[in-house]
Amino acid sequence: MNRLRLKRTPIPVPDRAAKPADAQRGFTLVAVVIGIAILTILIAAVAPSIGVVMKRDREAELIFRGRQYARAVGLFQRRYGRYPNQLKELYENRPRTIRHLWKDPMCNCDFQPLIQGMPCGPIGVGQPPGAPQFPGPSPTPTPSKTAFGSPTGQQVVGPIVGVRSSVHKEGLREWRGQKFYDQWCFIVGDADRDTVGNLPGQGLPIVPLYPTPRK
Repeated sequence: MNRLRLKRTPIPVPDRAAKPADAQRGFTLVAVVIGIAILTILIAAVAPSIGVVMKRDREAELIFRGRQYARAVGLFQRRYGRYPNQLKELYENRPRTIRHLWKDPMCNCDFQPLIQGMPCGPIGVGQPPGAPQFPGPSPTPTPSKTAFGSPTGQQVVGPIVGVRSSVHKEGLREWRGQKFYDQWCFIVGDADRDTVGNLPGQGLPIVPLYPTPRK
């Protein structure tokens, strides 16, 4: 008898080596996603702290630069016998009384000059209705060009006895009992003192009326 021979069809064997590779790629993707999520959470938690540290640094720099201006104004008065009418006189007059015309670090803009006898702070800020106003003296005339290099034709806005910030934002700290940056007034003869008192009935101090500059 002829035996019926059946043709055997080979059964495909799955590639066992491919499974671990696919699983490894899956685990790697999950690990990357988890790592990104953790990093995002850490950044969200740390970013406010970094912002606070940077703001404190800018406030410290604001106080440092404001004091530099106050000291320069005092040196200018002793050297030239008058107060400056513009802040740039501190740098342009020779010899200089300040090594750099500093910018306000809170906005990278110019400091606002404080005129003698005027309220220390923005107009209308911190001054209650009916508060007494102290008139300032007539501006000191800017002399014509001299051997010291004093420029001519400048607009008279002085006498300047200090500076304040240009930014009306609340700070993390207080300066002279004031919270807002544009109420931080750096005045010649006062900026390096530890304390200062406000005048009665005033929310902000008045820039004092100094004696006639020494000649």
